[in-house]
Amino acid sequence: MKTHTTTNILASILVTTLISSNGFAMAKAPVKEDTASSTPSTPSPTPSATPVREPAAITGSITPADFNVFNEVSYPVGQLVDSRFQSYRELIPQRNAQEGHYTDSCDTTPDTQDRFSDRIAYAVELKMHPLQAGLGYVADAYGMNSNENTYLANSLISHPLCNVTADTLNTTLGGKKIPSASTIKKANEFANKMNEYRRQALSGDREGYVKASKLWSKFMMCTSYTESLTSANTSKSNSVASKYAPSGYRRPAGVLFYEDPYQDAASKLNIGLFQFTPNSGGNVQACIREWNKIYPKCTISTKASQAEMIRITGSSLQTFNAFCGASKVTGMFAVQVNTSKSSATHPYNLVNGKLKLPTDRCVSPHFAAGKSYNHFGPFQNSVGTNLEEVLACTLSGDY
Repeated sequence: MKTHTTTNILASILVTTLISSNGFAMAKAPVKEDTASSTPSTPSPTPSATPVREPAAITGSITPADFNVFNEVSYPVGQLVDSRFQSYRELIPQRNAQEGHYTDSCDTTPDTQDRFSDRIAYAVELKMHPLQAGLGYVADAYGMNSNENTYLANSLISHPLCNVTADTLNTTLGGKKIPSASTIKKANEFANKMNEYRRQALSGDREGYVKASKLWSKFMMCTSYTESLTSANTSKSNSVASKYAPSGYRRPAGVLFYEDPYQDAASKLNIGLFQFTPNSGGNVQACIREWNKIYPKCTISTKASQAEMIRITGSSLQTFNAFCGASKVTGMFAVQVNTSKSSATHPYNLVNGKLKLPTDRCVSPHFAAGKSYNHFGPFQNSVGTNLEEVLACTLSGDY
């Protein structure tokens, strides 16, 4: 018994010693810092905004049933643009319908709406409705089918506008007259506004449609000032008109006649709001073809004489001239939508070396004339400042 007791005591002492030793060692071990509480946490990166997916192309009309383009667009927008050009104020004055051409009366809707702003806004409204472009006669140059019935119908609102960069503009403008960074910013502001209004309109928002109509009308009215209205009534304009006027024709107020010294004889004379050459076989033929689709009982001959085309493009109400101006924009877009040539459409429509479907493409007004059927010098920044002029005017004030 004693032996067991002694053994137990020794065992107890040994265990106690081991426990004390381990406890001392544990007490001496360095205490680890709580790094989770002392190290500042790295904030999670802010997720980038999801790019807006633009609705695909539409091929039907979305004009609200009660929309009145003259009350809601023409007068307020015309006044706003005229206020920017107070020395001229050419959009709002009533024009003399008695000096009009029969093409000024083909459509009864704008009857008694005889201001230039009326005819421009109404032309924009017509081109808000999808139509197959009249480009069959120049199709080969732009990689398109000569059969116009194969084209996807398009309008000013059928496709979203492409954003632009210095690189994309270098491509679409052929490396010439690339706008400044501030002008590029304005071009994208215009495109983003229009795309926002387009999305609203496609969702059934009436106000979105009205805003889109106002913004396109303002863009075209500003272009008319850059193209012609600041010099329409000069002695030079009168002199050129007298030189070319057919029998019984007199230049109406506000209608510019201009000889372009850089063009050949066939394209030298330019007339009216958007400066068209009175040559039915020239670049107005697409407009004539589209006009005849809309007005089959009030057609214009695709072989009309120069004298007749002077009367049409130089009419007092400028109906066809305004129509052709809006048609040139949708015609340019039609090329970008229907072409099989990557050089005739925006770079964003090319993915992995393949063109997007026509319904999935975006469109842009900023192309060199030979690339996408562009008529307008300002849209391609032809003199280095005129694109800025149009965009600054368009983005000033409302709409």
